[in-house]
Amino acid sequence: MLCHLEIQDFAIVEALSISFSGGFTTITGETGAGKSIMLDALGLVLGDRAQGRWVREGRPSADLSAEFSVTQIPKAQGWLAAQSLTDADEPDRCLLRRTLTEDGRSRAYINGRAVTLGELRQLAELLIDIHAQHAHQSLLRSAMQREQLDSFGQHEALAQAVTEAFDRCQESTRALERLRAAQAERQDRQALLRYQLEELEALAPEPGEADALERTQRRLAHAEETLRTLGQTQAALAGEDDALTDRLRHLEQRLGTLQDPAPALGTARDLLAEARVNIEEAVDALRRYEDGLEPDPEALAEADARLSTLHDAARKHRVEVDDLAPLQGRLSNELAALDADDSALEALEATQAQEARALQTAADALSQARKHAAEALAGQVTVQLQRLSMKAAQFSVALTPLPAPGRHGQEQIEFQIATRKGASPGPLGQIASGGELSRISLAIRVVTAASAQTPCLVLDEADVGIGGGTAEIVGQLLKTLGNHAQVLAVTHQPQVAAQGTHHLRVRQDGAQAAIDTLSEPERIEELARMLGGVKITAQTRAHAAELRALGS
Repeated sequence: MLCHLEIQDFAIVEALSISFSGGFTTITGETGAGKSIMLDALGLVLGDRAQGRWVREGRPSADLSAEFSVTQIPKAQGWLAAQSLTDADEPDRCLLRRTLTEDGRSRAYINGRAVTLGELRQLAELLIDIHAQHAHQSLLRSAMQREQLDSFGQHEALAQAVTEAFDRCQESTRALERLRAAQAERQDRQALLRYQLEELEALAPEPGEADALERTQRRLAHAEETLRTLGQTQAALAGEDDALTDRLRHLEQRLGTLQDPAPALGTARDLLAEARVNIEEAVDALRRYEDGLEPDPEALAEADARLSTLHDAARKHRVEVDDLAPLQGRLSNELAALDADDSALEALEATQAQEARALQTAADALSQARKHAAEALAGQVTVQLQRLSMKAAQFSVALTPLPAPGRHGQEQIEFQIATRKGASPGPLGQIASGGELSRISLAIRVVTAASAQTPCLVLDEADVGIGGGTAEIVGQLLKTLGNHAQVLAVTHQPQVAAQGTHHLRVRQDGAQAAIDTLSEPERIEELARMLGGVKITAQTRAHAAELRALGS
């Protein structure tokens, strides 16, 4: 609910403070008194485009603010909480503020914190709806028509289910598209990996194999030279007449014949014996090695070929020879992961198909509910339009199927009107005049009042072009609407003004506008002014009192 509006240095207004009540409030005043200024100021607070010409002459800036109660507006409370803009001291209060400078720039605030104009408008849509003949006609927006139909049919839960199902389906579809887009590249990579793995598996490299092959290669390449050296060494050590082992044994024996018991001689004899034993063991080791060493050209060729193959493979894969075996493991793991992606693709395709079926089921249920609601809404709005002197009007709701279910269902919703008997219905914005559009909006609002989502409705001359009994009916409808929402109606019709629960009068106070909350006697006087001409007679006042009595 709109509780308060503050205007400073705006147009011809130096300072204006207006308090509002719930229910149906009428706003009247002489032409040019400033009613439009009040609505323009309110529109700017709600996010309208700012212009420097709005700043009062001689002042650097204008300051506008509107205070709302959000106690019974859970959507607004949720939005404020989500944006961290809730007033911690007064969570049920919301203050919108807009400042304008003479160069046309402006700043917006919510509960004292600077926000973007887009954020201001988002919140404003949850708080108030302004209906004028040439602006703020949210009724013409397709989204508003859809929301009104769903609200009237009380199937918001079905609409929300479709939105959630669509989001899930979209997410799985996008994931599937990403996988499919990468499929060709993945298949090429899989083919390359399989080819490389077949080569490496056929090669079967072992850790440390290159070093072992190089040692074998060196051994086999010098086998003949090694055998000659081994033979010569063994002969010198133990195979010749003057072999080293025989000489050591002879020296050991000669020392043993000495009768000198000196310890040094015993130590020397023992060392000679130990040297002889070591040489004999060395000869045995050389003999064993020699027994296993034979020149083998075929084995050497095999070692050469194997080393060459390993080095070629290493160059091909741009790794060291010793890294071939670890590379084989890595490639195998990558191929396994890509093969698993194929399974993931199949699973995701199944998930996407399931989400698409769920979306279609939810959309079908919503379409059925909308069909019934559209028929009921069309009939009830048509009845109200005929009460509002649009006797030939036929209101309808067109549900045009879409190629596939979308985020808001599988049909385009459009409110249509035929204003003449036998005429084909068409979109509201193309068929209805400004005055007719106001009455159509009023009729829809009255029919959907019990389920309305916007708690405050401002109507700028919704009664334009009508009078007499029809104007009285408009007043009655607005009063009925005021039982479900706060209604502020700017009117020039006394029959409408008389129905208001509250009555505000805008007047000129010198060079600027002022506004008064009228008492009962003042209301009758204002109604008399609206009924009469230059001179207000006792008969005019009596008529005004009668209107007020009928409206109260």
